[in-house]
Amino acid sequence: MLATDFPSRRDAPMTQTQPPARDRTARALIEAGMRLFGTKGFAATSTRELAEAAGANVAAISYHFQGKEGLRRACTLEFVHRMEEVMRPLGPPEALSPEAAEAEIKALMEAMISRILTQPDAASMIGFVMREVTEGGETLDILYDRLISIVHGRLLALWARASGTSEEDPESALRVFAMIGQVLYFRLGAEVVRRKMGWSEIGGAEAAQISRVVADNLDAMLAQARAKTAPDA
Repeated sequence: MLATDFPSRRDAPMTQTQPPARDRTARALIEAGMRLFGTKGFAATSTRELAEAAGANVAAISYHFQGKEGLRRACTLEFVHRMEEVMRPLGPPEALSPEAAEAEIKALMEAMISRILTQPDAASMIGFVMREVTEGGETLDILYDRLISIVHGRLLALWARASGTSEEDPESALRVFAMIGQVLYFRLGAEVVRRKMGWSEIGGAEAAQISRVVADNLDAMLAQARAKTAPDA
């Protein structure tokens, strides 16, 4: 499956991606791939290292994925699948009231925070995707076309509905990136946040605190945007 097989329209529906493989060995290779590609990088990770980390033989990589590049694509599709599970829309943005659109943004942000902060696979999963985004190439094309552009488009439509601004306004698009960025920081900087806050871990209660802060930030951003669009502004 190539990146060109994926929808690229901003309003494309988020149809659920099937996991790349269900076989136990294939799943172990995907987990090992996410972890090693994320920490060492694709080029620096050998097939032998991948096989050893998965408790498999080297030939299994070719058997299940037609080689290391195929495993990389499988890891990417697995990430898309896992994020799709928590980013389900509640309804067409144009059918929502401003208040309902705001509530859905907050619900999506809370779901994302819980998924990437409290689940055991979160660190390797986000480490993998951030390195892949940095390196670019086909993997980034897949991530962008199949997940990033769709999620951003959905949030942008909700933002426009909640704030009374236009989806075509570049500032609106940047504000959505800012919302997503603050959530990602809490994953990338999780150890720093944990130490500073004196938390032994970032579990459900800590994620809920972070969600409340993110929701408060959204309230401030919406108030500013609405003030700009007010009739007497």
